[in-house]
Amino acid sequence: MIWEREITVEGKIFQVTISDNHEALRSAFAEGRAVVGLWDRERADQNLAPAAYVVEKLEDLDDAFVERVVRRRAGLPWNIAKTQRLTIREFVPQDFADIPYEPEAGKPGAIFLKEETLKDYIRHQYVFYEYGIWAVVDHVTGQLVGKAGITNLELTGQEEFLRVIKNNDTPVELGYHIFSPYRQQGYGKEACMAVLSYAALAVSERIYARIDEQNLTSIKLAEDLGFRLIARTHSGSAPRLCLYEWNCS
Repeated sequence: MIWEREITVEGKIFQVTISDNHEALRSAFAEGRAVVGLWDRERADQNLAPAAYVVEKLEDLDDAFVERVVRRRAGLPWNIAKTQRLTIREFVPQDFADIPYEPEAGKPGAIFLKEETLKDYIRHQYVFYEYGIWAVVDHVTGQLVGKAGITNLELTGQEEFLRVIKNNDTPVELGYHIFSPYRQQGYGKEACMAVLSYAALAVSERIYARIDEQNLTSIKLAEDLGFRLIARTHSGSAPRLCLYEWNCS
C-alpha cells in the first residue's frame, strides 16, 4: 500500500511517500521524494530499501518525524534550538568557509579542518546518531560564532572514568568551542544550556564533560550549568582530567 504526506519545510512544499512496498519506495525515491518504509514484523522477506526511516504504524508519523525525513533527503540542516541570540543547528557544507583555524580547539575540532571531512561528518554522524557537534550561529547577524553539541564519550585508557559510569551503556559528553572573536560574550553558556535542554529529551538524561583540571574557565562554566565532579584521572605527571556529570532528573 502507498500513502502520501505533504509538508512545508522552510517555505517549500515537499511530498513524502510512505509504503510497505519496495518498488513503490524505489520509484518515489528515484523521483526525488522523501520516503518512509512501513514495517510489518510478520513479513520476514520485506524489503524497504531505499527508505532510511521506518515506522510500524502511520500514527508514528508526526510532523516532527516527517520534517526530519524531508530534511535528510533534501540536505537541509535540522534546527536544534533557538535562544535569545543564537540558533543551534546542524552544520552544512557551506559553513566550512566560516570556520577559523584555531589550534587550541583540540582534537574535537579536527573534523572541521578539512572540507571533505566536514561533509563526511554531516552525511554520516547526523544520519546515524541524530546528534553530534552543531553550528552555533548568531541569528541576528547570521555569523557562525562557534560549535557545540553532544558526542559519544570515548574512554579508552581512562579506567577511572569507566568505573564510575559503567551502568551507562552509551555515555555521551558535552562539547563546545566558541571562536576567539566571539568570546567573553556569554555565547558558550547560552549555547550549552540549549544543547543540554535538547539532549535531555532527545539523547540522554545524563551528560558528561571531561575537563583539564587547569582549565578553570571551563570548570566554572560546567559548574554553572549544573555539572558535578564525579572522578579524576591519576596518570603520572600529565595534567589530570576531571569527569563531570549532568543529570536532568
